[in-house]
Amino acid sequence: MGGESPITFLSIDAYARRYGICGVEFETFLALVGGLDEEYLEHVAREARKEREAEDNRKRMTEGGYHGGSSSVVSPSHL
Repeated sequence: MGGESPITFLSIDAYARRYGICGVEFETFLALVGGLDEEYLEHVAREARKEREAEDNRKRMTEGGYHGGSSSVVSPSHL
């Protein structure tokens, strides 16, 4: 389960070189791409956390760990 990882400096640098982004423009580009990438990675982590929580809730419900607001389960001693 590898997950997402940040865009490497080398990748950003290679892109910038290809499209002639240099000097102050490169520094600005690097900051913007880095900020966007960081936000994206945080978003992916939040979504993964939500999905894990939803999956855990589904498992608890199917395994009988959740009985809702009122218990409709009759204990074996009452049978």
